Amino acid sequence: MKLYGMPLAACFMVAVLMACREFCPFWPALSFIETFWLFLAGLIGGIRLPDLDLRIPGLSHRSAITHSCLPAVLLWVLGDVFIAAGLALGIALHLSSDLQPKSWAGGALIKLPILGSIGMLSPLWLIVNIVGCFAMVIEVISGESVDARQAIVMISVIGSGWYFLQEEKRPLLPLMTLGFAILLVHAVKGGTLSVKMVWQYFA
Repeated sequence: MKLYGMPLAACFMVAVLMACREFCPFWPALSFIETFWLFLAGLIGGIRLPDLDLRIPGLSHRSAITHSCLPAVLLWVLGDVFIAAGLALGIALHLSSDLQPKSWAGGALIKLPILGSIGMLSPLWLIVNIVGCFAMVIEVISGESVDARQAIVMISVIGSGWYFLQEEKRPLLPLMTLGFAILLVHAVKGGTLSVKMVWQYFA
């Protein structure tokens, strides 16, 4: 149940929002919360989504399909950019934790459909997809107003803090990886590799 709980909660949150759009007469006055609600729903769902490969027939654990930014990309293509951004952040948190298994063997390795395990390229796969996830998050955030950006980063910090306090006993490597991903994405977007410059996305 723990595996399904958060994705189901995310689906419920989206369903509630859709019902409010359709039936709540006061919704136009409250519609400003849609952005944050959808981002939070995506974040909640994304934290557990990669491990759904344990329940999907035909997929091995650490499947390259679920342990990647692909699910978020699909939502992005479908037009749900805020859910996609939240989903991308949740996936990035999960993948950052997957970077420190007890050993790089067996179930810790990324598996491609048909081709099987990619072996010791697994850490590189995870890092590349974490960077891809953050590229999506920053792309969405950079197009929003300052107030929206600050609200989204607050949700991100609280969600990340909860995740690492509740789920991760060794947060140093995941946090370093997440920091590296943010700085790298910023540098690729034409900035400089500095924390101060990256913070300008959020303030």
